[in-house]
Amino acid sequence: MKNVPFTNLTVFILFFGIALIEAIQKNNWIEACLFLALGVLSLWADFRKK
Repeated sequence: MKNVPFTNLTVFILFFGIALIEAIQKNNWIEACLFLALGVLSLWADFRKK
């Protein structure tokens, strides 16, 4: 199967972005920091392997 470019970035935006926005709206700053850290870590790992 052909690898579509920016698929991982789209999943990142959908999952971590929506979770981060929801955590900020609930004023749950620990959860927001957790999702932000996990998102940055996954983006770093994704771009590092290429």
